[in-house]
Amino acid sequence: MFPYSDLYTDRIYKVPGVYTVKYDISRALLDVNRAPDDISKEYEGGKDGVMVHKTWNGEQIYKIEPTEKQFESLIKKYHDPFHAEIDSYMADAKFLIDCHSYTPVGPPGKPDEGEPRKDINLGNVNWTSCTREHTVFFRDFFERHGYSVSINHPYSGRYILGRHCHRKRIPHFLVPGIQIEINHGLYVEKGTLKAKESEIAEINGLMKKLMEEVVSKLIPN
Repeated sequence: MFPYSDLYTDRIYKVPGVYTVKYDISRALLDVNRAPDDISKEYEGGKDGVMVHKTWNGEQIYKIEPTEKQFESLIKKYHDPFHAEIDSYMADAKFLIDCHSYTPVGPPGKPDEGEPRKDINLGNVNWTSCTREHTVFFRDFFERHGYSVSINHPYSGRYILGRHCHRKRIPHFLVPGIQIEINHGLYVEKGTLKAKESEIAEINGLMKKLMEEVVSKLIPN
């Protein structure tokens, strides 16, 4: 299950002075970036939805498929509290960053299957979760520091941005937001998936600098 996760993102995106909501449960059990009623098994290979049935590399997750009642119990236990915690910050929040990581090459079943991936993938739910100005700001920041960037490919963002974000702030309910995917190849040893400590520290420093610039240049007082 370890490769089927956002590797070391708890360390990469650890920035003091910001509201942080961390999900400690594997998305192989329950994916908070999917709608809570998105429980269909009709996806090809059963690899999508709030509860997946196979991992991206075809591993069967369950020997016995959970019942619908078990689905609902897990959603209530893990999915609902995660989003409720985000909601609790909305009155004071100004911008949301949904922090992820992804494999260096598109895995089977993904839009970029077999393709090498950029260092950074930014998602804005096809220009609905934040403005063009916001997106260009993030793109230019990473490119200025030497990273290659894609926008909305292969990932444009899903339920987290869709539920909590809007191009224009709606106080107490929605804020502008963007999804960041960072390439495992930048900080993970190929094969072993062990952390490259110096690279993680370097990227974490970059994220702290990004937050400083977001606060000083992007977010209105």
